[in-house]
Amino acid sequence: MKLTVAGIKIKITQAIEDHLHKKIGKSLKDLPDLADVHVALRVENYRHFAEVTIKTKGFTVHGESETSDLYTSMDEAVEKAERQIKKHKDRSKTLKIRQNAAEKDKQID
Repeated sequence: MKLTVAGIKIKITQAIEDHLHKKIGKSLKDLPDLADVHVALRVENYRHFAEVTIKTKGFTVHGESETSDLYTSMDEAVEKAERQIKKHKDRSKTLKIRQNAAEKDKQID
């Protein structure tokens, strides 16, 4: 998994990168190794924005969050992306089951 962190009006420290590696590694461990994860962090006054974009071979998901704490924003954005990945996997699994059932019905006829 390739992780890219960009900061707008904020300096990306080693602690921020470590937190992202730990959070993304733990919550998105099901992703293939070829996944690209791009995190954009931005600060405006007292608002902290975090945007997480995950690109894999079959799909792209995007999660963003705005709070008064940078680490909370990062965590929420990763969780939103994680929910989208889970939803995509459930849909694809359901679609495969439907396709297999349709093929079996054709074989019976």
